[in-house]
Amino acid sequence: MIYFALSPEFADVVSNSDLPVRIFNNYLEYARIRPDTSCFVIGTKNVNKASKILKNLRADLHSSVKPLFSLRSLGETVDRLSDGIVHTLEEAFERSEAIDRILQDLDQKCLEDPESASYRLIGYLHTRQGHILEPYGNWQNEKFYNYPLADAILEPSGSMALLQNLIDRKLLESTKLVDRLRHCPQCDGTHLNYVDICPNCSNIDISQKPFLHCYTCGNVAPEEKFLTKGILSCPNCTTRLRHIGADYDRPLENYKCNACNQVFIEPDILARCMHCQTKSAPEELIPRPVYAFQLTERGKISAKTGDLEDVFSLLDRLNNVSVAYFESILDWLISLCLRHTEEHFSLIGIRIRNIIEPTDTVGRGKVTELMDEFVRRVRELVRSTDLTARTNRYTLWLLLPKTDVKGNEVVLERIYELKSKGEAGLDLATTSFHAPTQTMKGETAKLLMARLEGEISE
Repeated sequence: MIYFALSPEFADVVSNSDLPVRIFNNYLEYARIRPDTSCFVIGTKNVNKASKILKNLRADLHSSVKPLFSLRSLGETVDRLSDGIVHTLEEAFERSEAIDRILQDLDQKCLEDPESASYRLIGYLHTRQGHILEPYGNWQNEKFYNYPLADAILEPSGSMALLQNLIDRKLLESTKLVDRLRHCPQCDGTHLNYVDICPNCSNIDISQKPFLHCYTCGNVAPEEKFLTKGILSCPNCTTRLRHIGADYDRPLENYKCNACNQVFIEPDILARCMHCQTKSAPEELIPRPVYAFQLTERGKISAKTGDLEDVFSLLDRLNNVSVAYFESILDWLISLCLRHTEEHFSLIGIRIRNIIEPTDTVGRGKVTELMDEFVRRVRELVRSTDLTARTNRYTLWLLLPKTDVKGNEVVLERIYELKSKGEAGLDLATTSFHAPTQTMKGETAKLLMARLEGEISE
């Protein structure tokens, strides 16, 4: 059956069709019944009405991945929520069959799980093979770009975080670079006003004028200061300036600050955020690329199996290296500290001891959020020179060169603060080692890590 959000303008489309059609005027009418359906056709010229219906259907657990068509283009934002434009209900039915065949292979229970919004997005992209998740630029959006489809399925407030989560898990991959934006370091906004300012006093009241340079006394001033009754003469030493290159020239400085009278060649640039009014130098802004995304091969497999990988794979977003490489660097540092006692480093092990219990209590989606937040905050602790590795699903290692005992304690204290509060929180066990103070003769990296892991294993 096809359910049709009716407008009088398209009544003839229904009357000319022999297909079984159920008509609803709005989403609420449909939501009261939610009858089984093969696809939806939106028949209205009202952009706001169509947008509201499409967003509600995409957010609905029972219809988010179902084929949704419209009878006319309703603007770029609205069109991105649908599966395209059709002219008859028969065309909609035929096009929906191809999507529905693939849809039957998905995990239906997982699709209707309130905690599985990410799986619904993966499922949508899988059933629309080759579909590209395109960003949409909107000047009213603080971040300028958003992904309308992801916002509708994942909820706008958390869609970017969940989208990044799918990218980090290698379920989505970038397919083309659309743009590159610079963000405010304070509020992350993208609406910035770039202003020329005086390099001396940072005032914006500057002007560009032609300047002259007197060879006799070295005076540099705006050309207007040298003009006296139509004759060029230096206002400082009164020398008459007859020949350019002999008496005077035009210097590189051609800007003047009207506040402090400083003259300069080029103004400085200041970026002012139009959201929070923070003033930043251009190099302080945060550059971020904007990509379009598509499903990876791993994402296609996940769509078929209903498994978006274990939440421990989120730990791989850190400065992770292979265990073999990690151990070789650790062996080298141990040898270095034994030879040069002024050298030092720290090794910290973190074990997550209770990932199963929260999953049973609050669901996989909430646990993913907890792990995502944990990884984000650990990443803030890790310097670019630090290394991380996982020896198993539960244990993460941090290798911190040039970190003494005090620095080791500071990092451990901050890791302890990462423990989530409440009965659904993450329970962390930690262990640490500092060299050369705790070095044992003959102990290799492999033996050291095994010894320390024994301290935090159950």
